[in-house]
Amino acid sequence: SKAVRNIGLQGPYADALEKFGKDFEELEMTEKDAGLGNGGLGRLAACFLDSIATLNLPAWGYGLRYKYGLFKQGTSTEGQFEMPEDWLDSGNPFEVRRDDLTY
Repeated sequence: SKAVRNIGLQGPYADALEKFGKDFEELEMTEKDAGLGNGGLGRLAACFLDSIATLNLPAWGYGLRYKYGLFKQGTSTEGQFEMPEDWLDSGNPFEVRRDDLTY
């Protein structure tokens, strides 16, 4: 819903949802916060890249390849716990090897 608001389509989207008996604001309250478990400078960089893409500005985005950059969260009878997120185990569709470049 935040993305729908950002691109100025809240009205048409709310109208479409109403045809299916759904309320935009009610649906918005159930939306999970995309920033949970992800913070700091990485989140700030992602916000900048999102803004650049939304405004259709020409830019390059570089990232650091860190195997355990995120983590999974779980709960048990003892409380909340974190586990490493092995997000590279299945490969990364957004990663492009550039062996011809050296910095």
